[in-house]
Amino acid sequence: MRVRQCVILAGGAGTRLGSLTRDIPKPLLPVAGRPFLEHLILKAARHGFDRALLLVGHHAAMVEAWLSNSDLAAQLGIDISLSSEPRPLGTGGAVAFARPQLDEAFLLINGDTWFDFDWRVLADQDGSVIALRQIPEADRYETVQLEGKRAVAFVPRSGIARPGLINGGVYRLIRDAIPATDVPASLEAEILPALCKAGQLGARIFEGPFIDIGLPESYAAAQTLLA
Repeated sequence: MRVRQCVILAGGAGTRLGSLTRDIPKPLLPVAGRPFLEHLILKAARHGFDRALLLVGHHAAMVEAWLSNSDLAAQLGIDISLSSEPRPLGTGGAVAFARPQLDEAFLLINGDTWFDFDWRVLADQDGSVIALRQIPEADRYETVQLEGKRAVAFVPRSGIARPGLINGGVYRLIRDAIPATDVPASLEAEILPALCKAGQLGARIFEGPFIDIGLPESYAAAQTLLA
């Protein structure tokens, strides 16, 4: 089954960015001349996804207005729709709330992360699979332990600058792996570890430029990376 739907987590408040996200949602912050969210949708279209679902929350009306005033969908030949959470539900809760709009299998990406590899390669895997990135200093990230092609544990950030495999913020997921819940939940702290424990989370290591725009210094660096 070819995965055609790209789902983007675009509802975070971006509190670590301070005043930058006071009046604008983090995914709409300008990066290299266009909203960061637009970079993600353009990349999804390049890799053959013809449907995008934006999971919005904080400043959702601004994302809706941006989309209605944009010709991006027509330009790319891609259907773009929204799922707006009624209250803050966390990353896992936002995906669960959107279950009626999810395909049987879909690509999920963090709306504040740029990981530039071929997303189609990940989408063409079987089951639920997380994209990992090897970095030289993983002190501010959770790391992931592997056994063969399976993720077996998420290790809390150590604060020690040493090499590690980190969550790249891109996933191929099966809809049935998402619990039906209407309460706040964390994808990273609850859903993925549960899949890990059940032996149902595959993992693949990819190379490519990686950055998240969640901190002022990384947001500034993204301007050059995506130029």
